[in-house]
Amino acid sequence: MTTHSCLRTYLTRNEAELDQALLRSCGFETIIQADDAGGMQPHLLFGNGGVRLLIHSSQADEAAQVLDATTTAE
Repeated sequence: MTTHSCLRTYLTRNEAELDQALLRSCGFETIIQADDAGGMQPHLLFGNGGVRLLIHSSQADEAAQVLDATTTAE
């Protein structure tokens, strides 16, 4: 069984998708988990903990470093 970790939590699906695209360009496989009816009802995210970016647990530390590097570079 594959174990995933929540790498980050976002307020919107768009923010999560931007980081997902960055990580995928670096070779990471990620999953976006959001309870917003497939994007049709984004207001549901506010009561359900937001949008979660999941990654395989064995890659979580390395992926976090990639995201941290891009955040501090701005």
